[in-house]
Amino acid sequence: MTQTTAKKTAPRKAPARTADPLAAVLAEVQAAAKTVGPMPAHLVGGVHPDRGIDAYRRRGEEWAIINADRGEVGVLGVDGLAIEVAFAAFGGRTPEEIRGGLVRLGSLAVAAVAQIDREGK
Repeated sequence: MTQTTAKKTAPRKAPARTADPLAAVLAEVQAAAKTVGPMPAHLVGGVHPDRGIDAYRRRGEEWAIINADRGEVGVLGVDGLAIEVAFAAFGGRTPEEIRGGLVRLGSLAVAAVAQIDREGK
């Protein structure tokens, strides 16, 4: 009778974690947000904020058309997207809509900074 010796293998190491490129940008944004200071009491200012909201919404729609045209010819840029999203955000009819638009604007800004950082390497 022959005995076989069990082959010993080293435990598998987990793959090294790669740094999340957005984490550094978000940390930078968080630090900058602490220096902003007090915010105005109103999300949309002016004597007639409803008129401002309507104007922002129209401008957002205009920029959506401009960006669609730019996209068709391959010259769409982050600048146009940011302007469209900012106007659309403040064209929201409720604080929740404005908040959602601002989150979208913030995410676009963070993604744009990450793109700059990637291209700089």
